[in-house]
Amino acid sequence: MDAEEQENIYRKKQKMNMKQAGWVVMAIALAACSGGKQSHGDERKQKEAKFITYSMVDELPVVAHSVEVDGQEVTVCELGLLKDTLDLPLSYWVEDFEVVKLDTRDEALVGQGSVLVSDNYILVGRSGNVPCKLFRRDGSYVGNVGSIGQGPGEYTMVYDMQIDEQAERIYLLPWNAKSILVYNLRGEYLSDIPLNKKYEKLIVPKGKFKVDAAKNRMAVILLPFNYLPVVAWVQDMEGNFLHEVPMNHLGVKPDFSNEIYSSKTPSDALDASLFTFFELRKDTLYHLNMESGKLLPKFTLDFGQRDITLHDYHEFPGHYVVGLTNPVQVGDNTYQTEGESFFMVDKETRKGTFFRVNNDYLDNAPIQYMPFQFSNGYYTLNIEPAILMERLEKGLNKLDADRQEQMKSLLGTIGENDNNYILIGKLKRGL
Repeated sequence: MDAEEQENIYRKKQKMNMKQAGWVVMAIALAACSGGKQSHGDERKQKEAKFITYSMVDELPVVAHSVEVDGQEVTVCELGLLKDTLDLPLSYWVEDFEVVKLDTRDEALVGQGSVLVSDNYILVGRSGNVPCKLFRRDGSYVGNVGSIGQGPGEYTMVYDMQIDEQAERIYLLPWNAKSILVYNLRGEYLSDIPLNKKYEKLIVPKGKFKVDAAKNRMAVILLPFNYLPVVAWVQDMEGNFLHEVPMNHLGVKPDFSNEIYSSKTPSDALDASLFTFFELRKDTLYHLNMESGKLLPKFTLDFGQRDITLHDYHEFPGHYVVGLTNPVQVGDNTYQTEGESFFMVDKETRKGTFFRVNNDYLDNAPIQYMPFQFSNGYYTLNIEPAILMERLEKGLNKLDADRQEQMKSLLGTIGENDNNYILIGKLKRGL
């Protein structure tokens, strides 16, 4: 299959599945942003659930065990052992919570793009026809990162991002990519890093990556469409493959409603897991080791006698976090999800529980789809000023006295015509 044939496959799949995939993603996104109730997958389980308090975190039951696979220890969680739901404040997970007001100049305005935070910068992902925008941690505007288009340093969609302050570089991975785009910390385009130097026909449909510029290498894991030759690899910055992982059993049918998730947690590896919407199967969270190039299994879920449902894996420094939900067809090509729930498994003790999280820093409102708001060691939320004002007005009386005064002061400074605000909390070590 040559490059032109592969491009044709993508175009045909996009025409057939884009509406379907878009509705799937939209339904999940709406569920994440809504204030709707959460449950344990269905009404019966919700009624049976026992809600336990924060003080009982040390008394949780053991819900997982380890097995050895090719010399590697893999944590296996037994879904049937999870019974109760623990209510946790956001302050259990994060510290140094801050609300950053972004620069209000017209050229700095952002939409509801994804957010990546580093020690000194905030990168807001592309939204609509607005390119990625770079800010300092105090909210001051640095500039656009590249621009929208098809030329050098331009993109139409971005699937993954990395800020490397030490190397003074920003890396963007577009959708259906043949290369990673490289910029400086002023947002100026510098060069491309080729991804298909060995396999000229290879196009990355959706992928996650991690660059280690100091060691002149990077790791890549892609959405494993079954006609591709590899699922993951380690290469140098010139595009030369150092290690590669063949597709084997990980291949899935080409379908853009599938996703690759990565929390960018381990320092020496790229963590990733596959989410399949229609092709339900037991999946695993992996580490792609950047030294050896091996794809190492780390965590999986044993459904026991239960039907496999939609599930997604996320990795925190001290926990594995799993999301469960049920797909519901509401039209010929449209789906929505319901019954979202999350549980955590401690890596050391293997204790675990379902849990819910409230933002006790802001308004004590539930945080929907909490693990998707954690990446690169930070909790982040990109929020419009009107929504932030509304949440504070409704939730001030739910906060403790000290926090209530802080948020009351913040409320007095917010204007409806402000740029968006970025909520940032640094993930505690070990959690």
